[in-house]
Amino acid sequence: MPPAVSRFGPQVLSGPFSYLQPSHLQHHNQQHQPGSAGLPTPSFNSHHGFAQGNLNTNNSPFAPSSNTGGLAGGFGSGNGLGGGGTGLASHSAMMGFAHGAAIQQQQARDAIRRSSGGAGSGRAQLKTRIRDVWQSNLAQEMHMLRGLVEKYPYISMDTEFPGIVARPMGAFTTKADYHYQTLRCNVDLLRVIQLGITLFTEDGEMLPTHPSESTGMTASTYQNILLPCPCTWQFNFVFSTQEDMYNQDSIDFLTSAGLDLERHEKDGIEPEQFGALLICSGLVLLEDVRWISFHSGYDFGYLVKLMLCKPLPEDETEYRKLLSIFFPSIYDIKYMVKHAQRNQAVNDTPLSPQAASILNNLGQKSGLQDLADELGIKRIGLAHQAGSDSLLTGKIFWDVKKNIFNGIIDDEKYLGQVWGLNGMSSSLGAVPATTYNPSSYNNAEEQSTPNLNGATIYPSNTQGTPGTPGTAYSAPAMTPNQQNAGMGSLTPGGGGGVFGGFRFGKG
Repeated sequence: MPPAVSRFGPQVLSGPFSYLQPSHLQHHNQQHQPGSAGLPTPSFNSHHGFAQGNLNTNNSPFAPSSNTGGLAGGFGSGNGLGGGGTGLASHSAMMGFAHGAAIQQQQARDAIRRSSGGAGSGRAQLKTRIRDVWQSNLAQEMHMLRGLVEKYPYISMDTEFPGIVARPMGAFTTKADYHYQTLRCNVDLLRVIQLGITLFTEDGEMLPTHPSESTGMTASTYQNILLPCPCTWQFNFVFSTQEDMYNQDSIDFLTSAGLDLERHEKDGIEPEQFGALLICSGLVLLEDVRWISFHSGYDFGYLVKLMLCKPLPEDETEYRKLLSIFFPSIYDIKYMVKHAQRNQAVNDTPLSPQAASILNNLGQKSGLQDLADELGIKRIGLAHQAGSDSLLTGKIFWDVKKNIFNGIIDDEKYLGQVWGLNGMSSSLGAVPATTYNPSSYNNAEEQSTPNLNGATIYPSNTQGTPGTPGTAYSAPAMTPNQQNAGMGSLTPGGGGGVFGGFRFGKG
């Protein structure tokens, strides 16, 4: 239990007034406090509310009654509760203070018990463990993460971004090349809106709800230790619908999911500052830090852009080199599951009956929530917010590892593969030099770019199968302060970029 705290604090003069003597304060009060009939002249030494004339006392008026340190010592000159005073020193006032203090202490104990996982905590308590990070608390939270990553080196991640606004035109050597050029032109044009990360140990354990020295989170880390400590951090970046380009459908979708775009514009994190802090955080550039993701081609594209502070490389090979430098160890759950479905094996071993049942039931469904539902994992927080999605991604990873991969993931096969960028091809292997025409490619799911902001959408004409945007993308893209502007080439060697139904925002 925390020690009793005085309502009025220590009565020792300190800070900017430490040079003042009591006699000076008495003289000051007598000069500036107007007298009134029937009211005693206030004095610092003898007022009932400030103990019994001892400037060096540190007694709390709410401490248990004993000698002059109890309520009588705090509010009157009598002994016990019957001090005989008036106002704050009256018997009824002192009893009220004592009762209020007891209630506050009980409430504090109950809050600590709930935050420590006691009865009744449930999912409502876990919701408070998603920490929103804005510009004002960015430095504090990044400092916290630097101290935690050594013990919690598995980081599940998700981003929210303002959709897909452009598609490249021209001939491409491979399907992977086409998808990278689509990724590149959109990441270069748009801003990331949210990034969510959740930390885990190598055994899949999240941070405890209550701070401890063993986790590196001491009680002094946060001002209010009655709240559960975060396990997930949701970084909210500056974004303006008046200044930044976006896809209208995506923005409507994110707004309906609860994103506060007005606050993003006012209090959002500056991307350049975040990128600088991320590079020196210990979260990137290290092989023993494993990033867990789901359909993460665009997610990592935005993160690489944040740290580069410049457009992505035109050549996909150069981008892969950068990706392997910033994020040497990546797991993409969608790639892992699709690989297991296609090969009916994991780690070169046939699927177990349990794994086969899960994958067969999943069928053609391919979204994050689809997999969570099949595994019986409940979401915490709001869907399509980066913090909640990253927490769900992490929980799914450990369940997939246990129930589909039999507790072992062969890094030679699955580490470094990114769905949405390379599909089933090797992330490091050579690609065949064949010409790819996106208009003739019908099976878009294999290496799809995300619909809207990465969510899986099920159009009515597909009879329940996952939908991905076609090459003739027709959703409106939005950018402000322009009228009928033209765009140059968005991809090397192509015939210029294409914007589907391109519109502009308010001037």
